[in-house]
Amino acid sequence: MANFEVNEAINGLYGYVYDESGQQLQSTQEFDAAVDLEKQVIKQAGKFMGGHKVMGGTGKGSAKMLKIDSRLQKKIADNPTAKYNYIGKLADPTSNGQEAVLLKGLSFDTIQLMGFKLGELVEVDLPFTFDDYQYQDTIE
Repeated sequence: MANFEVNEAINGLYGYVYDESGQQLQSTQEFDAAVDLEKQVIKQAGKFMGGHKVMGGTGKGSAKMLKIDSRLQKKIADNPTAKYNYIGKLADPTSNGQEAVLLKGLSFDTIQLMGFKLGELVEVDLPFTFDDYQYQDTIE
């Protein structure tokens, strides 16, 4: 296995999230999006182990933000069936480029109305699902 230059390791400090209007969600502390693959086991005569065929997928993720205001929670509460297009981006200036993924048809799973713990910063957890995705930039 070849060694890599340590500066190529991407620092999450340079992770960004942009909403459907291109506004950066600046209080984002954590963000993840993944596709869970739905597989079907295929049995074959004479084979003890089954094979696995991908039959589809489900996009899901979450965003954790510092609570600065109530705008996003109110936007979700006012129209809980709305779908958005968000972009997640990694752009560490010391790495070999940047990565950006457009999440299409993003909809939030919960509306966190209120939550706090005395003596701690207030964070808002927003799990979501999405209908499709598209890589806009990749690190090669």
